[in-house]
Amino acid sequence: MGFFDARRAPAVVKHGLLRRYCPAFAHKAGSRTGGRVTFLDGYAGAGCYDDDTPGSPLVLLEAARSVADRRDVDAVFIERDPATYARLEEVLADRCKGQPYLPLPGDVDDHLEEVMRRSNDRALFAFLDPFGPALSRERLCWLLKQRAQRRLPTDVLLHVSVRSVWNFGSRLTKAKREQRPLNAQDEAFAGHLDRFLGPDWWRSDFEDAAVVSDPTGSERIAAIALRVAQRYADAVGKETGYLPVSMPVRRRPERAPIFVLTLFTAHAAGVWLFADCIGQAGLDWEEAWRDAEASKEGPDGQMGLFSGGDVSIFDRDAFERNHEEQWISIIQSNIDKLLDERRPLVLQDHTAAVFGSTLGTGARGKHAREAVKRLYRAGQVDHKGTGNFERDRMLRPVQRQWPSGATG
Repeated sequence: MGFFDARRAPAVVKHGLLRRYCPAFAHKAGSRTGGRVTFLDGYAGAGCYDDDTPGSPLVLLEAARSVADRRDVDAVFIERDPATYARLEEVLADRCKGQPYLPLPGDVDDHLEEVMRRSNDRALFAFLDPFGPALSRERLCWLLKQRAQRRLPTDVLLHVSVRSVWNFGSRLTKAKREQRPLNAQDEAFAGHLDRFLGPDWWRSDFEDAAVVSDPTGSERIAAIALRVAQRYADAVGKETGYLPVSMPVRRRPERAPIFVLTLFTAHAAGVWLFADCIGQAGLDWEEAWRDAEASKEGPDGQMGLFSGGDVSIFDRDAFERNHEEQWISIIQSNIDKLLDERRPLVLQDHTAAVFGSTLGTGARGKHAREAVKRLYRAGQVDHKGTGNFERDRMLRPVQRQWPSGATG
């Protein structure tokens, strides 16, 4: 079964984001640490898939190679499962000769202090991508705050399993509706979620859903799980002073998200970069799920048109041409509204609001630039959309009257 099988389409987003974001992070953050950077993969897996497609460790080391002439990039890979760790060691030894890396067996929580020592004079990019609940909220906040106190550039990209929260939320809601306690297995899993999300607070919405008669109950539970993921990101950001930006990831456009990728970064420029990179990764995802759909067997067992070869049915350039006008229009409307609410407006300080529903769809900084240019030509903003437009202060033109109550 190939990498572009539907079950793996979400992985394409993660790897596409890593390929683009990590070299840019190494370049920008490494400039503040003498070129020294560490990449951490806290849930590394085997290094590659059964079909030999690179997993996240190889993607990270590929990113490190791409900046090796300008940056000194070290890498740490942690894997808990002994058999998977043994395979990881083999893959790294075979494919990454001459590159600096450290494989560690065990849980990421057990190795955090060592990672901190290894990167105590380096910028750190940490990728935490478990199958279920990840590093505890307490330890994640400790890591972020420790790095902030030392003024060391740090970004954490975290996989938040909406599916795990959703599945447990369904069981919690059912138990509440039936007025019975959770069984021992569910209580144990609730403890894992308490550790990851923070104790108790996330349960109330699911319990409230138990008293609501709702024919679309499963959809409601999925929406609650997604809201829990966002509230978690906001709470961690508030506690640590980092800026969170999140992207829900689906198997198909019509499906509920199965996980959320949340970046915690200390700088607004990192949020803008994330939006740009996740936009390009969104095009990777479009290609993955469309090709997987095309290669499915038909009703009589015949294979899809492109199943026997490597030809892709997805034309990235055509897809972008067909959608960019819509993206620009949405972003233009978002910026126009922000100009009425903020004075002055700096776009990268409001990245999620700027991109809105276009985040992760293929829309990127160049589409935001065109939106600003159109607003300028329409006399709605005083910036021409040139240079580092996302970092500059923008205002309505002098002749434009501000709505009452607008604040910065």
